[in-house]
Amino acid sequence: MSISFPRTDVLTLVGFAPPYNFDLVSQQEISRLAIGTTIGKDLGPALWFASYTTDELYNDVLVDYQAVLNSLDGIINLFEAWDIRRPWPRAHKDGSAHDGVLASVNANNKALSLSGLNAGQVVSRGDYLSFGYTGGRALHQAMETVTANGSGITAQFEVRPHLRAGWTLSTAVNLKAPRGIFTLMPKSVVATQTRGKFGRLAFQIGQALA
Repeated sequence: MSISFPRTDVLTLVGFAPPYNFDLVSQQEISRLAIGTTIGKDLGPALWFASYTTDELYNDVLVDYQAVLNSLDGIINLFEAWDIRRPWPRAHKDGSAHDGVLASVNANNKALSLSGLNAGQVVSRGDYLSFGYTGGRALHQAMETVTANGSGITAQFEVRPHLRAGWTLSTAVNLKAPRGIFTLMPKSVVATQTRGKFGRLAFQIGQALA
């Protein structure tokens, strides 16, 4: 049986230990003129990067999981990943959140509103949301806390990173279990023996965009 990509099981097969890192990294550079003026320049969209370290695993489990990562062929094949510190909406850890749809996008491409939520559903600052766009999948984080009205519609709220071109209104938005598409960072997979027949596996990932 062939393996399907993007893999959806990479972060579900084992547990992970702190420290946890899931960071939005801007692609920017700074230059300074002789008079001291600082000039900043955006080189591209901000991207999510993360690092993970597994719990201490029995060697048989460690080798099994290492085979899963090997199936990715380095940076070639993609997989789903998320911030394991906030895998679901903060205000709805009981699973009561409802996924929504993209209702509107501000002209500044950094604010949006959602519809199709439960009345009174809360999107908390720091929550993630994901949705498909032309050729890829977007992963955003709410910068503000908003509450859906009685019709399940939120006011516009800011997200980061800014929305990329290719989104479509009425697209389904995943709030209950938002997932981004990622690739392994080159040469980042490191296996370490901790004691006897036990070890850990550490690796780094970066967001993959179309």
